[in-house]
Amino acid sequence: MGVFRPSNGLLYLKNLNVTGFADVAINYGLGGDYPVVGDWDGNGTDTIGIYRNGVFYLRNSNTLGFADLVFAFGTPGDQPIAGDWDGNGTDMIGVYRRSTGAFYLRNNNASGVPEMSFYLGNVGDVGIAGDWNGDGTDTTGVFRPSNGVIFLKNTNATGFADVALNYGLPGDQPVVGDWDNNGTTTIGIYRNARFYLRNSNTNGFADILLDLGIVGDMPIAGDWDSLP
Repeated sequence: MGVFRPSNGLLYLKNLNVTGFADVAINYGLGGDYPVVGDWDGNGTDTIGIYRNGVFYLRNSNTLGFADLVFAFGTPGDQPIAGDWDGNGTDMIGVYRRSTGAFYLRNNNASGVPEMSFYLGNVGDVGIAGDWNGDGTDTTGVFRPSNGVIFLKNTNATGFADVALNYGLPGDQPVVGDWDNNGTTTIGIYRNARFYLRNSNTNGFADILLDLGIVGDMPIAGDWDSLP
């Protein structure tokens, strides 16, 4: 797990899903930035990035320094997402336009037109992405902050969700990851500096609870150390 502090751009990354101090604490970004995480170079380690006014700033190591990749995609106000859309082992970027419920995905971490564009969810939803069915390709979903409902889709195309479930409460923030290393991405939420993680995309209680960060932080998740 990890958290991003939007007030000042601080990042706290943890290599185990247990309560405790962060293993990595760095500053990357500015107040008001939006965090995004992915394996940008295909080396098996997830690293940090931020989205600012329609521009991605991606870094290939979880250390202080300048961005390794800087490019524009989307428009100010979009929400950044990332995933391995084509199953090649490298994560690529995308944006979710919360004002319209539209996803725009790229197969290259560079400026350009989206290779995929489609609608999912309602205005105001939060975009998420993961390998929900374990097929090696990431697809999208949405979390509805007004009621905690999650909609997951196994193809990156307009249509009805393949999975719809309720997990969380109004005001929670979504977070997703492969918590048990079984090759499938599953759901979680962040509430008042506590993570509630579930090992299946079904209704039920959290399998993992841990505290990290402070109220107001934003949750992130990734394989920071390349270990299972």
